[in-house]
Amino acid sequence: MFLLIFSLLLLILPVHTVPVACYYILNQPDISKVPKNLCTHIILINSAHVSEDGRLQGFEQDLEHFSELFDGKIELFVSITSSNPSFSFLTSNTTLMHNFSSTVTQVLQKYRLNGVDIDWEFPVWSRDAQKSDKAHFATFLRILKSHLKPADLKLSVAVSGPPTISRKAYDVDALKMYADMVQIMNYDFHVFNRYSNPFVGFNAPLHPMRAEISVLGEMNAEASMKTWYDLGLPRNISFFGIPTYARAFQLLTHYLHKPYSPAIRARPEITNLPDVCIFAQSGYYTTVWNHHAQAPYLYGDDGIWVSYENQQSILAKMAFARKLQVGGVMVFSIGSDDVTGKCGHGPYPLLTKISKLANF
Repeated sequence: MFLLIFSLLLLILPVHTVPVACYYILNQPDISKVPKNLCTHIILINSAHVSEDGRLQGFEQDLEHFSELFDGKIELFVSITSSNPSFSFLTSNTTLMHNFSSTVTQVLQKYRLNGVDIDWEFPVWSRDAQKSDKAHFATFLRILKSHLKPADLKLSVAVSGPPTISRKAYDVDALKMYADMVQIMNYDFHVFNRYSNPFVGFNAPLHPMRAEISVLGEMNAEASMKTWYDLGLPRNISFFGIPTYARAFQLLTHYLHKPYSPAIRARPEITNLPDVCIFAQSGYYTTVWNHHAQAPYLYGDDGIWVSYENQQSILAKMAFARKLQVGGVMVFSIGSDDVTGKCGHGPYPLLTKISKLANF
């Protein structure tokens, strides 16, 4: 009787859904293949740019097609990334900021989009950074929100994962006041550099490994989220970032293959999940699950070493995100998943897993 009553209660209890915001790089894949039922928000990249006078210029045919295909089904955002002119330049002038904000609002309304995503990588930290970036970015968000809010449009902001950047780059009070969603990029924790980081490492570890201390001990999603919450970011606007893409390296020698083994270069041609599953299923490569990092990697006698995501790592990340009571999860990007089901687990296996786990 108890089991019957308990089962009935489960049936009538409301399902709690965590929003899933997905970045989509234009034409990766073709827009007709973008799933309509796995994301609650889609953030379109490469569909607009900023002119020298600060005005947003959209690629009309792309935006119109995007809007028509998803009209009324999913919240649609257009992403503005830190390109030319730089955000440091744009945010240094009040007139430019108002020009930008005004034209953003017009473009969003014209194409029936729901909001804009600002991806500045990163204030105070980028190559052309200025010491004033942090304060200017806060002003920029205030001005942009003042244009968006009367039109009932939303503001999303993409922010860094590594705590070394997060502590320095952002005015969290401004994010709290003006952002509707904060997309925390919990990836790119280990990027190859022949001078400063000539080693293999996990792209998006969930937790630190035992030997990682100091700064290295913070290069993971757990430390990233803790840092943001310690800085005062509200949980209800925080979106836990999950990558679908891989990072690959060429080992110095295949005899040394554990994390932090020496590498001689990156292998950027091995990025999307179908690229990785070829190796994982071939029988010539060894796959390893690191219990501490809650992340997989594979390596072979040819010296290829790949950090990637699989069903197990997605499950761990989603469980952790739910435990944190985040406002949502973010996926980068749609096209890096197995779009056509080449790996044998159906189309979009990672995104499908995330979508299912977002409903509980």
